[in-house]
Amino acid sequence: MSYEQDGLLLASGVQDSKAKDIERKTRLHEYRIAARREKRLRKSDEKKQRKLNATILRRMTRNPDKYNKNAERNRMRDINAERRKIQDAAIRQVHRLAAIHDPSGATFNVGPVVLQNDGSVVTTEALMKRQERAAAKAAVGPTPIGHTHVDHSKDISAMAPNEESHSQQKPKKPTKGQQKKEAALRPYNPPPKPQIPEGIAVPEGEQNWLELWDLPDDEIERRILRAKRRKATERKALRVKQQSGKTERREARDEKRKIYRDIKLIWKSIKEEQVRERTKLKAAEDEESKKIAVEINTAERKVALELCESLGFTVDNTSGTEDIKPRALGMRGKEVDFDAIQIGDRQGDVKPSKRKRVDLGEVADNARENLIPVRRDPKPTDVEDFIKLDIGQGQDHEALNYNHKLRRKLRRALDGAQVQKEMLVRQRAVEHLNSKGTDTPAELTTNARPINVRGMRILENGAMETAKQERVRARVELAEFNLASRVLRKQAKQCAIEAGLRKHAALTGRLPLNEKSVNANKYPLPPHIAASAAEIPELAALADAKRDIEETVPTEQAHQFSTESYDESEISAGTTSTSSVD
Repeated sequence: MSYEQDGLLLASGVQDSKAKDIERKTRLHEYRIAARREKRLRKSDEKKQRKLNATILRRMTRNPDKYNKNAERNRMRDINAERRKIQDAAIRQVHRLAAIHDPSGATFNVGPVVLQNDGSVVTTEALMKRQERAAAKAAVGPTPIGHTHVDHSKDISAMAPNEESHSQQKPKKPTKGQQKKEAALRPYNPPPKPQIPEGIAVPEGEQNWLELWDLPDDEIERRILRAKRRKATERKALRVKQQSGKTERREARDEKRKIYRDIKLIWKSIKEEQVRERTKLKAAEDEESKKIAVEINTAERKVALELCESLGFTVDNTSGTEDIKPRALGMRGKEVDFDAIQIGDRQGDVKPSKRKRVDLGEVADNARENLIPVRRDPKPTDVEDFIKLDIGQGQDHEALNYNHKLRRKLRRALDGAQVQKEMLVRQRAVEHLNSKGTDTPAELTTNARPINVRGMRILENGAMETAKQERVRARVELAEFNLASRVLRKQAKQCAIEAGLRKHAALTGRLPLNEKSVNANKYPLPPHIAASAAEIPELAALADAKRDIEETVPTEQAHQFSTESYDESEISAGTTSTSSVD
């Protein structure tokens, strides 16, 4: 066996081992995925079963509380937290009394207290700690703007191995909620019980927290349950209150949206009318610019022909002009005899020329002198030898209908042929000038067709508006339109809100609702809008309706239930917000 065969066998063995290794890793990976999936499903099934068992147990024992393995621990935590709240409230109450009667706090069994300028009471120890923190912060000084502190320890940890970098990382700072929870669960040493000397009483209307200092656990637990029931009752009362006025709020919301929608329809009609006027004006401007362009082109062509005629070139004496014939497009195979067409001065004055009848009485002189013999041929004349007229084939012949479309086509064809002849004359004149070495006049290089520039305006100084000036003008117009739209939307929203408030007040009995105001389209408009609304009939009707409503409501009552003193949250609560009207 040669060395080459040994190398091939060795390479094949290495490949087989690699393939087996890959297959083994794939199999183990699939096994891990399947085991992980099975474990997840098993835990999910166990959780469902525990939930079902707890539900069955609650139904059997008629106990509404869910099972909790830490119920006793949570009960003791709640009791300790409630006792701590009672003790803190009692100490704060005694501090307030000590600040009035004995700032040293000796008779109240508390430390010395200080009354702040804002009326708050703090202990001397807390005040000293606060001053120390302020002094330490002032000693460090403020950080200059744009300067940040660079921690080089992070660079060192990044350069270290992975294990060392993980060990040197600082623990994550807990959140405010976690810190509060840890402080509540931390072992708490109760402070010494304060006392209130004889002759000093708690202010009227304030609970004596010192009497609750030594409450047993069962009393505190009952206190916690009473607080829970009170909060549940308040939540239920709030839900009932929210549900009670839902119908009125919905009607007020619908009225608000209806008013805003009606005002938007008025805007839409005004905008559509403006668009129609603008379109009509633009069409008139385009038509006028087209006429001006045609007149300019006609004058330029006339000047060019006069110049060519001065050089000796005309349409009649230029070779090649007789070969240019008018050609009408879109005739669908119909031939047009342009020699039999009569052209007028106007653009659409194109009609067929009237055929003159032949006067048979006018006979030539030689015909009168010589007698023309007439021989009758007994043989019938063959149909094929008869004279054929190119007038169509029997019933298939269709005469041309000289309507406006055909006249426009024929006029366009005739004008196109005339322009081609004039351009040929110009070409001959330019060639003649070039042969003599003379410069070509600008009159001979003008365009043959009229150039109609649409959209460009003529400024006050007579110059044409440039593209940049047009863009600037469009941006300014858009900014003005957006500003006006923003003002209109704000005013319409205010109108809609006032209408909704008025509707809610009328439904809840805060505002009398008479027949006149019901039947009228009561669109309450603010004073600053009613002045500018007289020009629009719809908005004027809204102002009249508002005036009718104000006349029916007494002045004092209208002032009492004005929109300034009315709570808008009664409409927006439970419904869409005011911004949803837009």
